Amino acid sequence: MMRTYLLAATALIFAAQANAAVQEAAKPAQAAAAPVKPKINQGQIKYNSIFPVNTPDSVLEPMLAEVGTWDADIELYVGDPANQPIRKKGVQTNRMVSSGRYMLNEMKYLDGTYEGTGLWGWDAFTNRYTGVWMDGSHYLVRHDIGYYNPDNHTFRWESDTMQPDGVTTRFRITQQFMGDKRTFQMDTMDAKTGEFRKLIFMTFTKRKA
Repeated sequence: MMRTYLLAATALIFAAQANAAVQEAAKPAQAAAAPVKPKINQGQIKYNSIFPVNTPDSVLEPMLAEVGTWDADIELYVGDPANQPIRKKGVQTNRMVSSGRYMLNEMKYLDGTYEGTGLWGWDAFTNRYTGVWMDGSHYLVRHDIGYYNPDNHTFRWESDTMQPDGVTTRFRITQQFMGDKRTFQMDTMDAKTGEFRKLIFMTFTKRKA
């Protein structure tokens, strides 16, 4: 009788061990069905945002709207107010560079009195547009920051500049995109009064391809 009890107890132990082994073997399958996603910190998210695969194509909209060769009607609000505006003609050639990520502007007046070059595009680090402008009239690199409103196709830029008295002041630029036409207005601020006045107004007409 005692031997029978021992055999029965041994059988129960083996059965319990076998059942536990089956349950343990099933755990990896359950874990595989619901993998744990690695945690990404805010720094990694910010870093990943600079790559094109994580940036919407919509950031290229205002750049693509500038592509091509444009004839410019220019009004300059400088010098004697009685003689303003001074009218000139110009041409601007714009093309995408660096694998189509950035815009290169080349501008000149037809009378040869002005020539300038700009490079700008979307800056994911600051979450806004950033650009530089250089011209043959100064040894001055203008650093611009810009914001585009896709609802009304308006671009607003701001940058620091220098008054004739050496005081740093501000430029404010407004661009309006209207298909094959666009406008550009640059206002400069009087550092003493804080008032802006019109400096340049240009109307661009895109040449036929």
